Amino acid sequence: MGALGMGLGRSREARWERALVTGASTGIGRAMAVHLAAAGVELVLVARSGDRLDELAEELRANGSGLDIEVLEADLFEPAGLAVVEKRVATDDAPIDLLVNNAGLGYEGPLHAQDGAEVSETIGVNVVALTQLTHAALASMTARGRGQVLLVSSMASLQGMPMTAVYAATKAYITSLGEALYEEHKGTGVTVTTVLPGLTRTEFHERGRWNLDNWPSAGWQSAEAVASEALQAAARRRPEVVTGRLNRLLAVLSSKAPRRIRRFIIGWTARRPWR
Repeated sequence: MGALGMGLGRSREARWERALVTGASTGIGRAMAVHLAAAGVELVLVARSGDRLDELAEELRANGSGLDIEVLEADLFEPAGLAVVEKRVATDDAPIDLLVNNAGLGYEGPLHAQDGAEVSETIGVNVVALTQLTHAALASMTARGRGQVLLVSSMASLQGMPMTAVYAATKAYITSLGEALYEEHKGTGVTVTTVLPGLTRTEFHERGRWNLDNWPSAGWQSAEAVASEALQAAARRRPEVVTGRLNRLLAVLSSKAPRRIRRFIIGWTARRPWR
């Protein structure tokens, strides 16, 4: 059985044999896979980019640990791709005891000016696919009496975000879903942990054409730091974690400020690049 390494927290309650990580080819998902493999957890890697997944799998196997690493090339926006991953999550053969629901995307710009296909894709991956995979995992895990789901949300879930309105709304859905599911599964042996990263150095913003010139440089985290904090929180069976000290401070301050003040500040900052 793959036990948690020291890098995944002091708790010894959570012991994962096999994790499935979506969006594993880059960014936070890739960092999650690397951390888990270092702790001796076998992996199922999921992403749209088969070449990158194969490279990562070979890199992880090259350490000589003898881990079983599966690769599933799948587009979670496509029903056929989602069905393949959903089936793997639910199977009792080599069962998944940690689902890392990390795959996500978002595009910047006023909603009326965005491409309709990109809006649908954002909702399809961030909400529909995440919900269906979570449903499949929880049904299987609850029947076995053990397992964990890790949902990757965002600090953007704490406030409506002009110019990334759909993305922020999908993340608000994830945060709300995770909080409810944590309570639903108390006493079942199954835990749901939601992670809220802030600005993270990945390819995410480039793909979504985000203009971050007017956002402060302080507070940015590496994907590795986010993955480490998230997995530690899951190992300790925490319901939620905001990663990064500055982000945690901002989350507290945000909760104290009147909503109209938060809306004004975020709106003013987000609209500047579009004037």
